[in-house]
Amino acid sequence: MAMMDSQLRYLYRLQLIDLRYKYLTFIRTRFQKFIIRFHCFLIKKNKYLIKLLKKIKIKKNDFRKYKKLKTQKQKIRKLLTLESIKKENKTHLFLSLEYYTMDFIIKKRKFLKEKKRIILIKNKIKNIIKFIKQQKIKFKLKFIYYNTKYPEINNKTKELRSIYKKIKPKLNKVLYKRYKLILSTNSLAVLPIYKQIPVGNYILISKIQDSKLLERTNLIIDEQSGKILIDYDLAYEEHKKMNKILFNFS
Repeated sequence: MAMMDSQLRYLYRLQLIDLRYKYLTFIRTRFQKFIIRFHCFLIKKNKYLIKLLKKIKIKKNDFRKYKKLKTQKQKIRKLLTLESIKKENKTHLFLSLEYYTMDFIIKKRKFLKEKKRIILIKNKIKNIIKFIKQQKIKFKLKFIYYNTKYPEINNKTKELRSIYKKIKPKLNKVLYKRYKLILSTNSLAVLPIYKQIPVGNYILISKIQDSKLLERTNLIIDEQSGKILIDYDLAYEEHKKMNKILFNFS
């Protein structure tokens, strides 16, 4: 009994270490992904800003065409003066006046449309720059937080590895192989039983199996999932023992 009891205890301890180790590696990879994602975000936004700035340059170059509007405006003013009416033929005058005014109106409309577009692009650029600044502040705060936690995570993972290495030789090789095999296909290999129900499984086990679990003389396997079953008291005791080792870092 004592032999199987200790084997089940070691096995459950290994599972607790494995679960905590997975969580810590998840945080570590999350930090790395966070840095990569932020750099990708910056590259993307900067590319978009360059694109918008190029657009403005093109639009401003197009405005050179509209400089002629001033000279055209002056021509219309001249045509409208009384002196020009006296000097020139009236029919010729009205035709040229109509042509210049129509051309001026069309060009002026185009000019105003382009001006609006430039204002919209400039506002877009301002909003993007503002958004990038906000994201940089958020990134710095998160980076400081992760940077302080990162050494703690590394120390904790090293500590868990050393504890794992100490427990592993104490376990039966066949039992350990079985544990690793179940763990490779499932998130849990050892299931505690509470009131005839395996934790996270919700399938009732028989009363005979439940009483055998409490004896801790044999290895009991769940028929459906193939997982190793242990009684709730054993799991609770081991949780209490491992609590300080596993959760002194958050």
